[in-house]
Amino acid sequence: MNPRALGTFAALAAALLAVGWQLRELHDDTSFLRPIDYPEYWAAGRATLDGLNPYDGEVLYALQRPTGNDTGAAQMMWNPPWTLPLTMLLGALPWRAGQLLWFALNLLAVGASAALLWRVYAGTWRRVGVAIAVAVAFAPTAFLLMIGQIGGFMLLGLAGFLFAVRFERFALAGCFGAVTAIKPHLLAPFALVLLLEALRGRPAWKSVLAGGAVLLVCGLLPLAWNPAVWSQYREATGAGQAQSHHTLHDWEHPTLGYAIRTALPGRPFAAMFVPLAVAVPLVCAYWWRRRSAWDWPTELPRLVLVSVAAAPYGAWVFDLVLLLVPVVQASAWLAADGRRNVVLGAAALYAAVNLLAFAATSEAGWTANRWLVPVTVAGYLLVGRCCRADPAAGIGA
Repeated sequence: MNPRALGTFAALAAALLAVGWQLRELHDDTSFLRPIDYPEYWAAGRATLDGLNPYDGEVLYALQRPTGNDTGAAQMMWNPPWTLPLTMLLGALPWRAGQLLWFALNLLAVGASAALLWRVYAGTWRRVGVAIAVAVAFAPTAFLLMIGQIGGFMLLGLAGFLFAVRFERFALAGCFGAVTAIKPHLLAPFALVLLLEALRGRPAWKSVLAGGAVLLVCGLLPLAWNPAVWSQYREATGAGQAQSHHTLHDWEHPTLGYAIRTALPGRPFAAMFVPLAVAVPLVCAYWWRRRSAWDWPTELPRLVLVSVAAAPYGAWVFDLVLLLVPVVQASAWLAADGRRNVVLGAAALYAAVNLLAFAATSEAGWTANRWLVPVTVAGYLLVGRCCRADPAAGIGA
């Protein structure tokens, strides 16, 4: 081995040792990335592997105690059973190792999503670092990683779907689209249009349905460990009250639907679905008018904005990482426009909005953040107008 190769090998070995030592330090120091929502996913996965009910608060709380949950109430995973294969991978690991892996995978998913979206909207991999920087600076990205939520995978589902459709890999698009069903309440209008497009009878979109069958497979896999898991899920989500945990009926959700619910006598849970019930026929009518020239790069950001705004529950600040779809599209518009004053103005506004979101973490109930969605919609429309974005194209004109 020549001296240069030997030196390179030694440097690489030293770097790997340093990284390994740092990972061990992070593993042992549980004050770093203190588990908040992550235990709900790890415990659900571990419970499923043990043949137990992953939607039973008492089961989950017993598993979460070693992670530091001493509140007396379990953190529940409300995602459907087709999410369990992903959490079962975590459950197979010690909780702390799984947490660091969960952090890394979500970070990687957000970065990859930004890159894929940039390729679609900018038309090239050149300056892809812009999209990654925009994604890293986005406040919901930090909240997603800090809290240990699952939204990075949903964002990757959207970005991968769009990338695959753009390059006519329809079966792959179906696989990525299925990932977005991790939290189906957040992207119902997107799922509706996806189904409408797939049912139009075009041969290529039959491949989308075939790729989407991965969702069915994922929903069946947990049955090998717990044959009753689907009935347990239905029972848990239908319960109005429980002693071992808070239910969907208990939470104060930062949604328009929840505001409608609180304004009605008796606070009926079903009232939270009113915005979605209004959005569904409007989205169908919108799709029907544009179906002959439906363009996913143009329409997906709009569907994401409508989906999040009409979500019946959830839509917490960490869920809003999904807004990176319109945000990256707007970034591509700005890059194509190139006017220095417009770009600098948009960058300053973006920085101010995210700093305000970070500043809000000192207030009680900061995970609600009801203003970020309307501000993102306004910013998206403003950038589109300033850049004269072509409504029939994916990038600025």
